[in-house]
Amino acid sequence: MWKSFNRNKGKIAGGLTGLAAAFLLIFAWPIILIIFMVIIGVFLGEIFDIFRRVQNRVEEIFPKKTSEKKSKDEPN
Repeated sequence: MWKSFNRNKGKIAGGLTGLAAAFLLIFAWPIILIIFMVIIGVFLGEIFDIFRRVQNRVEEIFPKKTSEKKSKDEPN
């Protein structure tokens, strides 16, 4: 029996790892789902922050000229 065990250590370790992963998915999937959703939320929030920074930078470089447009439309 020990010879068989020594020859197939990888198979046994892989099978036990798969069994542990299966139990984790069966009993702890809500926790895994929550963690996954939090990670996705943080990732999307960072993307929105980057877009906001880029938009602010573009507005600094190319400011809107609404005040000049108003003064031209108003009679003196």
